[in-house]
Amino acid sequence: MNYQDFTDCVEMPCCVMSVEKTAQDTPGEIRIVCSNQAYKEVMGPAYYDGMLYYELVPKDNKFENYCYQAAILKQRMHAYVETRALNCWTDQTMIPLASDREELGYCQFIFEFTKAAEADRMAGVSVNTAQEVIKASIKLIGTEDLKASISDVVEDIMDACEAKGARIMLVDHEKKEAVIFCDCVADDSWKKKDELEDVITYDLIRTWESALGDSNAVIIKDEQDMAAFEEIHRAWVESMRETGVKSMVLIPLRRKTVIGYLYVINFNVDRLVEVKELTELMAFFLGSEIDNYLLLHKLEELSQIDVLTGINNRRAMIRRMKEFSDEQEGHPYGVINIDLNGLKVVNDRDGHSAGDLLLIQAAEILRKVFYQEDLFRTGGDEFIVITGNITKEKFEHKVKRLRRDVDKNSKVSFAIGAYWSDGTTDLTTAFRYADEIMYADKEAYYEKHPEFRRS
Repeated sequence: MNYQDFTDCVEMPCCVMSVEKTAQDTPGEIRIVCSNQAYKEVMGPAYYDGMLYYELVPKDNKFENYCYQAAILKQRMHAYVETRALNCWTDQTMIPLASDREELGYCQFIFEFTKAAEADRMAGVSVNTAQEVIKASIKLIGTEDLKASISDVVEDIMDACEAKGARIMLVDHEKKEAVIFCDCVADDSWKKKDELEDVITYDLIRTWESALGDSNAVIIKDEQDMAAFEEIHRAWVESMRETGVKSMVLIPLRRKTVIGYLYVINFNVDRLVEVKELTELMAFFLGSEIDNYLLLHKLEELSQIDVLTGINNRRAMIRRMKEFSDEQEGHPYGVINIDLNGLKVVNDRDGHSAGDLLLIQAAEILRKVFYQEDLFRTGGDEFIVITGNITKEKFEHKVKRLRRDVDKNSKVSFAIGAYWSDGTTDLTTAFRYADEIMYADKEAYYEKHPEFRRS
């Protein structure tokens, strides 16, 4: 497909980017397929069609993620951000384009440079609102802890609205959970996060979307508004009264769907127009940042999950061991080395699909005894359990239960090596002891069942 026309019809600097799909659902190579003359003039003689983007500018994970969302996920992206490498601000738009190649996605990239952040780029909003957005963008650009930086921004929103609280609530439709992403409270007039678990439920949050209807905000400024709202949404108003809410502006965080909500509580109602303007713009701005954060977090989670069994993989175990060594010093813990007996025989005799089924069944047995975060598949037939802050009695009970559950299963057999430490044994030594016990257990199994011994 000829993409040159998509650049030549634009007067601003414009190019078409290609993004390579990968099996990990992360951006592969990103290239500049072609560009218009304005783009070439800005970029200078180093530019050529088909080049990798980072041959012109430094690699940037956020920019790559924007390209991925536009070219692969087919989302229109817009950002007005500081580009430190070029000592300027960039007003950039990415528009998804059709692709004639399954392995590549394409997007049109249009941009304009400004030497400094410009308030009039904030779609004509008030100077105060523009200043808050600019301040927020400065906090978020290049941060190493996005969640902490967003919490700082939400606290700034609370202060700017002269509110008693501000919160971002996320909706996890897969787990059917309502999750508080960040929470800022000015005083004790509004319940804090640890008091809300039984008040703001997933079912309650689902009613918020219906309450919005065709509007982009729910606004309650006084008791009269609260009473009128109560006629239709009684459960919601009851929860507000229970948590000390007297006034509220609630804005959805939208991407393809509503991913959450930004709301301020008990704000200065005399500044309602300004508060609504600020929260709407911040919700748009923060929604994009949070969506990117959730995507990257999800990809990070997936990279640590064993695809076949659904439990954690070796990469996750290495990370857990480092965290465990840093946090568990002096505390009791237990480790278990587990080997699935007879997997090679099943693979050779019945095929790898039968062997895969056996591994899945083995993982299910482990899940019934141990927490998901404590389970790891580290090799073909090898599993590891790392469980912290556990008494010797409770640990031994779990090991006995595991053996009992395996004995009840006619297909799954484990060689098990368990070791409990009072906290004085380092993790590496504990694993060595558990490994020795496991190999002894495995040898006993093969003496009893020589037909399953590996050849």
